[in-house]
Amino acid sequence: MSWVSPELVPLAARLAPYARDSLAQAAALAARLHSEELSPEHWLAALLKDESCAATRAVLHAFADPETIGIEVQALCAGIMVVGSDRTLPFSVLGVEALHAARRRAVKRAAERVAPDDLFLAAHERLPGELRQRLRQLQGADPSAATTPSSPAATVLEAEGPLFRKYSSEALRALGASSRAAASLLRPAIGPAHLMLGALEVDEGLRERTGLTPLRVRMLSSGLDEDTTPLPARRLPGDRRLLELLDSLPAAAETLDVLGWMLAHGSEELTALLRRQKVTQALFERCRGAFRDPELPV
Repeated sequence: MSWVSPELVPLAARLAPYARDSLAQAAALAARLHSEELSPEHWLAALLKDESCAATRAVLHAFADPETIGIEVQALCAGIMVVGSDRTLPFSVLGVEALHAARRRAVKRAAERVAPDDLFLAAHERLPGELRQRLRQLQGADPSAATTPSSPAATVLEAEGPLFRKYSSEALRALGASSRAAASLLRPAIGPAHLMLGALEVDEGLRERTGLTPLRVRMLSSGLDEDTTPLPARRLPGDRRLLELLDSLPAAAETLDVLGWMLAHGSEELTALLRRQKVTQALFERCRGAFRDPELPV
């Protein structure tokens, strides 16, 4: 499936085949991160996963670690994800649905912030049927008892705007705990079951009201915690900086040219990150012509 919007196709056609294919991989990454646009950061993060491309070979030439840099670059990407010191995990399709549903719950009860119980209930509604059945059969457990009574807030939460802006500190901590739970289970994304685990981890009152603990839910969800719902088909436009990048590259540009543009014109955060790893404009000049992308099979 192609994730690249039609408006990018003529610009991408000017690239050499390997670089063009890497742009498609970047769009797939942006889709997995639930981004609305494709950016230079998405492209670089995708390149750093490929040790065969010229850009990543130049990074290796600087004795830098592409995987470590890639984690930091992905943290700079636009998307819906949890950024940690050693990993960045996106949410699954149903995980994102649960995040929006949690905010709608908070709006409905006229709250000022999204709370862990909003996350818990929204996630519970999106669990596989078999897992919900297991939870219902657990003696002493009542997931529907998650909500705690609250008085209307002086400033009511808005239903639109940046998703996490009105999450409470406890709810944000629950997202971090959800990411750790998903990572410990070697899952590529944070799903509803992991959101439930995270909410229970940080909220003692939620554990008392529902009769559930992270350990009990983790045991019951064994083999059922991963959300494999496919991403919805869509085509991602490029952001302003990606359009500038594509427009300025020479004909038949390769991935090393892409890296060179980012070193010269990337965001302040991105260029500072690369400089810390000794990936500089001087390195690019030394590597120009020395490293080429592989030939794609005809």
